[in-house]
Amino acid sequence: MAPTIDIIRHAEAHHNIIGSDIPDPRLTHRGLRQCLGLQKRYRKIDSGDNITHIISSPLRRAIETSLSIAQLAKEGTGITLNPQFQEVNATPSSTGTAVSGLLEQYPNANLDVTRMDENWYLKGPDTPFAPDVEKLETRALRARCFLLAIVRDLVNQEKQDARVVVVAHGEFAQWLTNDFVGTGYHRNSSWANGEVRSYQFEKLDVGKGDEVPLVETQESLTRRGITEAISLSDEQKAELKRIASIRVVSYASSYAESERREREAREEEEWVDVEEEEADKENTEPSLPHRTPRRRHRHRPSLLTRGS
Repeated sequence: MAPTIDIIRHAEAHHNIIGSDIPDPRLTHRGLRQCLGLQKRYRKIDSGDNITHIISSPLRRAIETSLSIAQLAKEGTGITLNPQFQEVNATPSSTGTAVSGLLEQYPNANLDVTRMDENWYLKGPDTPFAPDVEKLETRALRARCFLLAIVRDLVNQEKQDARVVVVAHGEFAQWLTNDFVGTGYHRNSSWANGEVRSYQFEKLDVGKGDEVPLVETQESLTRRGITEAISLSDEQKAELKRIASIRVVSYASSYAESERREREAREEEEWVDVEEEEADKENTEPSLPHRTPRRRHRHRPSLLTRGS
């Protein structure tokens, strides 16, 4: 038996019910209850004694879901934050918090942040975490290689029963597992909040440039009510991935548009704000010879405050 990787989508967070404009949202009350249900379901999979690693996306909703799993594991099991596992898009809800802020917010969480830099959350086009199909494929491969190294080490320690828990996001989970079944033009993921799916590596001896495939276990398929893995042709797989890729391209366009609006807002804020009374006084002062009239600057409200 090989070590198993249990991939979990985070529990419900505020952006799941309100929208993606919430910066790095935390779990809702329902999400916290889902974590209790997750603990009960996971105990049916494993007592928790076999959990050797907990890997989490550094977004707060994933960290808070990971904390519920950490309660099942042996005392001293920490949570490794790895930015490779963060969500795909670059909306405020999927843009994280600086490392210093996370350590301040979760002081007792035993977080390992050695794989992160302070500004890991930046997702502009010049970063490895931008919503870009090629970069996303590279990131998913790096995440699988990271997990493969852990599994190889466990095998060397003869811990074949070990379980590695990964808490990530519904959309990234598809790229991580290279399984896009359930995605569509109007559905970005088939993973439910708090859902657990279990995988093993098809092979551990992987050469440079080889694929690093994860395969869902039969136990996991049975839990999902599926007797066997859905068999798709190469053309069907390519079509599902194409749909998922279109979504990623749309995320990049949305990010570019958001950046343009913020840039315009900053430019407008550079206008000199002059009180109406002072402005009226300026405009009624008698002009002096050879004096350059001062321009009356009109106040333009920031795009960030319009309509509020």
